Amino acid sequence: MARRRPNGGGTVTKRSDGRYQAAVYVPQPDGTRKRKFVYGADYDECDRKRRELLDRAQNGVPTPTRDMTLSQWFDYWLACIVEPHLSAGTFKVYSNAVRLHLRPRLGSTVMLKLGVRDLRAAVKRLAEEKSSKTARHALRVLSASLTAAMTEDIGLTRNVAKVVTVRATTDSGKSWSAVEVLRFLAEARQRTVYYPALLLMCLLGLRRAEVCGLRWENVDLENRVIWIEQQRQRSGPGTIDVDLKTETSKAPLPLPAQCIAPLRWTRMRTAFLRERALTKGRPWWDDPDHHVFVTRTGQPLQAECLYQTLRRAAESAGLGKMNPKGLRKSCGTLLVHLRVHPRIIKAILRHSRIATTLDIYAEALDPDVIAAVGQLDRLLRQPAALRRLADSVTDAEILD
Repeated sequence: MARRRPNGGGTVTKRSDGRYQAAVYVPQPDGTRKRKFVYGADYDECDRKRRELLDRAQNGVPTPTRDMTLSQWFDYWLACIVEPHLSAGTFKVYSNAVRLHLRPRLGSTVMLKLGVRDLRAAVKRLAEEKSSKTARHALRVLSASLTAAMTEDIGLTRNVAKVVTVRATTDSGKSWSAVEVLRFLAEARQRTVYYPALLLMCLLGLRRAEVCGLRWENVDLENRVIWIEQQRQRSGPGTIDVDLKTETSKAPLPLPAQCIAPLRWTRMRTAFLRERALTKGRPWWDDPDHHVFVTRTGQPLQAECLYQTLRRAAESAGLGKMNPKGLRKSCGTLLVHLRVHPRIIKAILRHSRIATTLDIYAEALDPDVIAAVGQLDRLLRQPAALRRLADSVTDAEILD
């Protein structure tokens, strides 16, 4: 028998199968209110779930319902799960994928009714209209959103996005040889004042955002140590410093000797630009965080501007276009060619898992494989060497 409560307090009733159900009107991501049902094996369990729904409603937290469309779920997922807990860059990537690809094609579909056949057809159309890489990226974003939906009390029990696959090539960017890196640095030294930033990217494999977020307090020129603690990312109308994606990315690194003089020159350049701007009345922005690399007006350098500088220097050196992660990959590739242990490469590039290091830079092992096959070929072309090898094996068996 139902127990009466004040208006808006919800109801708890016993079902014909012996279980209990509670019904509460809860707010939705689009601002409306809908009736939400929860179930329990006994009255106390069901009443506890009813109170949890009321607490969420009183705190203004939307509660999705079973008839929620994917468009409504995307709004809730981005606002309540992605934006508060993930980085600004991740939120931007997810929201763009939802706005450009997922919402136009799947937004009106009820989330609990999304089937494999419908999703496969939508992904196929997206791959035909855009590209396979775009379709695979959108599918990954959808999978992340559905995984989050499975933890909510909606009733979703399966992530259909994990069943659908998209065949697409993985392009992690080409890497340069040591000669090409030297050509690039020689050209960059003549063409841009941000040569020290590009030098750090080549020698330490720093990301563009990490270079732009580097502060003078993170650089010890005397002891030749550099600390990577934040990165510069765009947020809304401007850019801000944010924490790195993983804790393993925060690490001190040895500063190569050839970086000392360029960094000192960078500090002198910033002081000169500031003095000239103040003397001649030109615009100047005093950076409270004292970033290492700034523009002519004192603003912290942005990752997009650094990438354009990289591209111009590469094309001027006759090296063609370079992937945004090209210098970082070149650093790892050259370390592999120098036969540096993968765990040391992982520490330098600050990967969270050694599998990431091996997967990205596995192509650097190809010359080693070729050399090994060549040695085996030369061995098999020498019968005398094979006889000596057979004799040594026979002697070892006798001694055993």
